[in-house]
Amino acid sequence: MTPRHEHADEDSTGSGARPWLLQAVWAAVAAEVRGHRERGFGSLLTEDAVRFCVARALAAAGVDASWLRVEVAHPVLKGARIDLVVGIDQPIALMELKYPREPNPANAAWTMTLGEVLKDLYRLAAYPGAVDRVFVYVETAHLRRYMTGVVARYGVNLDTDTVILRPAAINALPSTATAIIGPQLVVHQVTAQRLALLPIDESLRLAVYQVDPLTPPRDDDALELPSSAVPTSTARAGVRREILAAVHAVLTRSGSDTFTPAEIVAEMTRRGTGYAESTIRTMITAHLCRNAPDNATTTYDDLERTDRGRYRLAAN
Repeated sequence: MTPRHEHADEDSTGSGARPWLLQAVWAAVAAEVRGHRERGFGSLLTEDAVRFCVARALAAAGVDASWLRVEVAHPVLKGARIDLVVGIDQPIALMELKYPREPNPANAAWTMTLGEVLKDLYRLAAYPGAVDRVFVYVETAHLRRYMTGVVARYGVNLDTDTVILRPAAINALPSTATAIIGPQLVVHQVTAQRLALLPIDESLRLAVYQVDPLTPPRDDDALELPSSAVPTSTARAGVRREILAAVHAVLTRSGSDTFTPAEIVAEMTRRGTGYAESTIRTMITAHLCRNAPDNATTTYDDLERTDRGRYRLAAN
């Protein structure tokens, strides 16, 4: 398969068209890393080596190698680069890799390592546009024990199927960790879903996550993303079509003339949408709502807010 260069709203993005979301691809990566270690190359394995294993697995799954690029500049975060990108003119998938190697675990700078791991999740979440964001994390047994302590002390947990990095918990981390993430990012909430958790050998494991677009602190009703983190105009038109179809379905089924964002998220999820919950909520509460709290973000006049957390189709 040669990947098509399409926005998510134009692509029926089943996992077969997005091999970076397939368990089999990550099982192949884990197997290759394991094979290198079994042959005695463990001390030579680095993050770059893992990246090459990922590239080989993607190519074996049908991704044209010419579509793979490394160290691509981040369009929003100055000086940041994405480890591995699929796409030519515009990316369709981003991958950040982290393989912290500690030659002396007893004196390892664990809080700095924690900050570097978390920063990759934030860097992916902050990337604008309709694109898959994947975090690839090779974790040593020593680091896993440290991260277990982080869960107990701060409530920041990566060893779970749904990762939620809440600003309050992140800001409570040691300053050596938060300084690495950066003050412009720690105020936002990041969510991710774990795609795979695979043993490499008794001292290493591979965890892979799909990261949602950046979500700043919000209440259940008002969600406003920075302009860099909302969908592009093309993707926005596509999610608008899906939202309006879901609105009509929900209203027809309920017999009501109002709905909540949660009902639309549930309906679109049932229909197999490829859009993140944060994108759907942003579109409903800001871009489609003509009386949104900040009308500068309104793109269409499709909806009206009637009460806290409730909306209706706008009268023509």
